[in-house]
Amino acid sequence: MSESRSAMSAREILEAAYRLQVVPQHLFGKTQSKTLHARLSEDILRNRNNSAFTRTAPGRFALRTMVPDSAVSKHEYVAPQRAYQLKQFDVLCADAHELSTVFDQDPRLLLFKLIAPFFQKQLSLKRADRDRKLVRLRLLVIIRFRDRLLTLTALDAADTGPGRSFGFLGYVKGDDANLFSSETFGVDAAAKRTISEQSMAPAEIIETLSKTSDFDELRCLHIEGPADGYGSVVLLAEFKCRDPDEFLAQVPAHRSPRWARVPSEINDILSLEPISRKLMMSEGREAIL
Repeated sequence: MSESRSAMSAREILEAAYRLQVVPQHLFGKTQSKTLHARLSEDILRNRNNSAFTRTAPGRFALRTMVPDSAVSKHEYVAPQRAYQLKQFDVLCADAHELSTVFDQDPRLLLFKLIAPFFQKQLSLKRADRDRKLVRLRLLVIIRFRDRLLTLTALDAADTGPGRSFGFLGYVKGDDANLFSSETFGVDAAAKRTISEQSMAPAEIIETLSKTSDFDELRCLHIEGPADGYGSVVLLAEFKCRDPDEFLAQVPAHRSPRWARVPSEINDILSLEPISRKLMMSEGREAIL
């Protein structure tokens, strides 16, 4: 990889290793390149900036020393986790009919604690997607610096639609709450996990973020699903950032992150993904934006 001067796929790395005869003889099988791809991805995910490798595009790897420190954030690609693509994780769900009654009576941004008792079901996202009578609990992690919010392009894997987002879109998973959680949903852990999954930020930077509201003050947004789809309740978790430049450098460049005053610097509401768009149009948005 050091001699290549360009990023390589796992298959190209393996072929070069065979040509140089540096592959152990006991290594065999038909899926060696897939195994190597998985090991490189795991090393990057586990070791972050301390990994010897970096991913520059889907399926393309390079030595981190090949990329200047100042340019790593511009070239590094953070891949969506395979579990998200396969929807192989548990989410919290509620009965759609019960929730629609609540939101029909009060369409504003609701305090989540008022509907929290409805979320009693826990099942895989893949299974939840097949049941139109269920509403999933999603999460929008909003990062604020003074009067600005971090805006970025929504992930390709997001099921809400394309556009820019007011933060990191994720899910509250069934295992986010633990013995150390201050409330039954583990929202703080879910938010920090979501940031970690979608950025290069190490734990020490994520821990410097401070939440702006306690659990009892968190608000939520109801997103109705299409006729053949599913709905969501989006929990809005906001955190304050102390060093905007440092944090911005941890967000992959392909997501075009930037700080913006909301709503004054949002010129085209149609450029937003559906959740952020509805938040902009919601009564009571001043409590968040």
